[in-house]
Amino acid sequence: MHTVHRLTAAALAGAAALGLSGCVTEPAPLFPGLENAQSLDRSVTALRGASTFTVSGKTVTKGVPTQVNLSVSETGECTGTMSLPTGYLKVVRTREDVFLQSDEAFARTRTEGLPADEAEQVFRDATTRWMRQEASDPALRGLASLCDRDGMLNTFYGRLGTQQEGRTEVDGRPAVAITADGHVFHVAAVGEPYLLKVTKAGPEGIDLTYTGINQPVRVDVPDEKDVYEVD
Repeated sequence: MHTVHRLTAAALAGAAALGLSGCVTEPAPLFPGLENAQSLDRSVTALRGASTFTVSGKTVTKGVPTQVNLSVSETGECTGTMSLPTGYLKVVRTREDVFLQSDEAFARTRTEGLPADEAEQVFRDATTRWMRQEASDPALRGLASLCDRDGMLNTFYGRLGTQQEGRTEVDGRPAVAITADGHVFHVAAVGEPYLLKVTKAGPEGIDLTYTGINQPVRVDVPDEKDVYEVD
C-alpha cells in the first residue's frame, strides 16, 4: 500500500486546490432581482447540472503548482492529466476503479528510498503499465475527489463580498465578471449561466477554465494486459 501513497502523494496536493480579460463596461445585472451572491451561486449550480465539462488550468497549493486537464462526467467518470514540477500523471476513473500511469520523472521521485530491486519494479510498472485501485480505496480518496464535480465546485458557494464588476469575455464567449474573496468568477452572460472561469492571484493562485460543457466524455479503460494491481 505504501506504493499507492508514493504514486499519489503529489496528486493529492493538487486535489486540495480544486477553485479580467476583454473590454469591461458599466456593470449590468446578470440576474435581475437576485443579489450578487445568488448570481454566483446560480452559476455554480448551472455548471454542476451539466452532464459533462472539462476543467483545465493551473492551481498552486503550498507553493507547488499543478497543471490539470480533466474531463468529468456527472456519473463520476473522468479522464485526463495532472502535471507537477516532478512530472505528470495520467488519470482514468470509472465508477469502480481508478487507473494511474506516470512519466519517468514522476516515477523516479516516487521510488526514492525504496530498495533497488523494488524501486526498479515500481519504476517499470508505473511508466509502462496502469496501476488499478478501487475508487473507494481510502488511499485514493483525495485523488478520486478530483473527479467529484460536487466536491470540486461546492467551495465556490456562499462567497462573501460578492460584486458584479461588468461585462467581459471567455474565449470569445460573452460573460460577466463577479469578484469575491480575492477570486474573479466569469459567468456566461448568454444562454445557461454556466461558470466559465475562475482566477485568483497570489501565492495560492488559481486559473481554471471550464469548457466542453455537455460534450461527450470518452473514458478509455486500459487493456487488462497493461494493468497491474497493488496490494
